[in-house]
Amino acid sequence: MCGINGIFSFSDRVVPLREDLISRMNEQIRHRGPDDSGTWFNPAGRVFLGHQRLSILDLSSEGHQPMLAEDRRTAVVFNGEIYNYQELKKETSPLSYHSSTDTEVLLNLYQVKGDKLLQELRGMFAFAIWDENKNQLFLARDRAGQKPLYYVEKDGIFAFSSELRSLLLLPWVEKELDYEALYHFLTYNHMVPPYTMFKGIRKFEPGHKMIVGKEGIKLYEPYWTIRLNAEGGRKLADERDLEEEVFSTLETALSYRMISDVPVGAFLSGGVDSSAIVAMMSQRSTHAVKTFSIGFEGQADYDELQYAAQVAGRYRTNHFEKIVNPQDFQEMLPRMVEVFDEPLADATCIPIYFLSQLAAENDIKVVLTGDGADELFAGYNNWKKYVEKVGQFNRYSALPSPLKKAIASAYGLLDSKSPLHEMLVRAALNQDFFWSGARGIRENQKKSFLSPHFLQQVKGCNSYSIIEQFRQAYNHANPDEIEDYVNWLCFTGFKNVIPNLYLHRLDRLSMAHSVEGRSPFMDHKLVELAFSIEGNLKIRNGQPKYILKKSLEKLLPHEVLYRKKQGFCVPLKEWGSAIMEDYLVDNYKQFCADFPIFKSGEIEKLIRSLQRDEAVNINKIWTIYFLMNWLKRWM
Repeated sequence: MCGINGIFSFSDRVVPLREDLISRMNEQIRHRGPDDSGTWFNPAGRVFLGHQRLSILDLSSEGHQPMLAEDRRTAVVFNGEIYNYQELKKETSPLSYHSSTDTEVLLNLYQVKGDKLLQELRGMFAFAIWDENKNQLFLARDRAGQKPLYYVEKDGIFAFSSELRSLLLLPWVEKELDYEALYHFLTYNHMVPPYTMFKGIRKFEPGHKMIVGKEGIKLYEPYWTIRLNAEGGRKLADERDLEEEVFSTLETALSYRMISDVPVGAFLSGGVDSSAIVAMMSQRSTHAVKTFSIGFEGQADYDELQYAAQVAGRYRTNHFEKIVNPQDFQEMLPRMVEVFDEPLADATCIPIYFLSQLAAENDIKVVLTGDGADELFAGYNNWKKYVEKVGQFNRYSALPSPLKKAIASAYGLLDSKSPLHEMLVRAALNQDFFWSGARGIRENQKKSFLSPHFLQQVKGCNSYSIIEQFRQAYNHANPDEIEDYVNWLCFTGFKNVIPNLYLHRLDRLSMAHSVEGRSPFMDHKLVELAFSIEGNLKIRNGQPKYILKKSLEKLLPHEVLYRKKQGFCVPLKEWGSAIMEDYLVDNYKQFCADFPIFKSGEIEKLIRSLQRDEAVNINKIWTIYFLMNWLKRWM
């Protein structure tokens, strides 16, 4: 796990400050790799690469990056892990090796296969390879989007980095707010590639590759796509075989992610997914696995420590707990914006920050998590409601358009803020019922909440365009047009929520403490298997995550597998209300003057809602509070 930077002047323009600039870019992301730092530039002085190293494989200096091929005409900077590097090393055995790193395997594999190497990789990664012979830069990001990669192309210069903060150093890059990106952020509370909050700076999409040549970006395309219902779909008749296949594929994915030259620990909530990871790790480890859990002082409704302790005891882990108190919470709130140069308005980031800190304090550089299982195998209870009501929604959507619009308009006069009204509006506009990850301000509320100035800047913009992209990708992945609503929910979860919320959250919060987060459920072989399974095996007889739980019955006890899902929540209202109220009262007028985004009267309503101790608007208030802090810090 590392951080990477690079600058490529593909025109005749001279890069100002050159060597000093790439070093400063490295320093901005030092937290991603404090063990070593390196820079390199090609003889012509047009390509500059930078790297910060977190030593996980081959802790010696032989793993130093940027790493050069034998002929010194090919150079790589690499962030992540290629878990099957030992098998791939055999395919390149005629080439020389000076280290036992996966980075050198990647470099040599490029010599043999060029950009075709991507099909061989099993792991999480973002990398850039400079090819002097072809005079081009080759970049790629892993299939699930576990490792971040940002880029900007302007005035004949292409630059990239693991984090936005490095690109913001570049003297030719301006901090200009992207209004359309902000508009979508208010709906989803996270950024969806290729958007960033900065106009002109783009985020690499998961599973994509890019080639930058003498004319700039000449290729940017996906190298991996999901195929739904592969081989005709795994059906109910295959249930017993499927249970075994899911289990063995997860086992293999986990075994790969335990490969490390430093100790590997795990985040443990006591839920199904993290418990399965810990159980499998304990079976394969020669020593007690270090596990880490979080709780909240005096907040039993948000606390799963007792369940985590039960799992830790069962598998004899070396267990560590952190009890977050109100003071911790208060001190952490404003610091969130420093971690997230790409904004993410998710309050659960706070406990994950402390979990990562706890791991680092106990000499763990690598942690495994259960992220992604709920999206792949339909683990959310509220998804059942969408599955149950989609038939009704579709029948209503089939009504004549004038009638639908009249009904939606009439109901809006009664209750324009209700979820039902939002559903009626979506049907009237021929939109999808389910908007994955839309946890912020509803589309039908934006006009009343946003300022006339901001609405003018985003005229014609609608955040359904994000879902529409996923619908097109889903249709492409489902050429047989098999109607499977559960897998539609899973697909949008995998494409949107997993990379842009959960994996982004894990990467930034773990790397803030120089800890590498690995997610076995994100192994692309397991992802492909999950999307070959019919939805009625994911939600069955009212049981979410049915086939995954059945596959784990030989590993986990019934009380862990089938206890009511609690979810990972934080006492935001209980501990955060007063903090957010004070901040909004002190800052909203100046904020609205500096950034004419919201109507000041609407923020005043939210303040009164806090003063009345109402919970209904707490997530919206958190979004506004976070955004105000974020814009003040980064703009």
